[in-house]
Amino acid sequence: GARGGGGGGGLAGPAEENKENEKPKADDLGDSLGLEILQIVKESQQQHGLRHGDFQRYRGYCSRRLRRLRKTLNFKMGNRHKFTGRKVTEELLSDNRYLLLILMDAERAWSYAMQLKQEANTEPRKRFHLLSRLRKAVKHAEELERLCESNRVDAKTKLEAQVSAGCQNCFVIEQREFKLTIFFMNKCVGIVKVGD
Repeated sequence: GARGGGGGGGLAGPAEENKENEKPKADDLGDSLGLEILQIVKESQQQHGLRHGDFQRYRGYCSRRLRRLRKTLNFKMGNRHKFTGRKVTEELLSDNRYLLLILMDAERAWSYAMQLKQEANTEPRKRFHLLSRLRKAVKHAEELERLCESNRVDAKTKLEAQVSAGCQNCFVIEQREFKLTIFFMNKCVGIVKVGD
């Protein structure tokens, strides 16, 4: 008889890891990069905790996905002893997974802010940390929007990046600057109408 070869344990998600190794489908527009930002965000949020309002679970998912993307793209942020920050530049935009890196960074910061918002009801000091995480989410969303202005990125992705940068709205709502909130809401509505 054959011996049982000690199974692979309960490794969670070889299918999830393989998803990072395959190149996301680029649109059939020649060399232009395409990334369905809004669809990726919606599906990720629904499948990884936000259906139940679990922001901590979603943040963990974003962190794991970032780690897998960085490993696959060989986009190291230093070594185990020293952190050296690297930025995604326009020259690196040969693969749309670099755009996905920035999107996941923004999603992770946003989900942490929303988690802190829930906790701020009992601990008021968490509000300051919440605002800094929202600032970071806005920074990443604006960086994604800036990179999508490249000629290498298709028009649909550019529009969706502008909408995702509308998370500025969350930040200004938290700052209680309602005139700016109305401005950003109108901007997002105008972008979505153009995209339809």
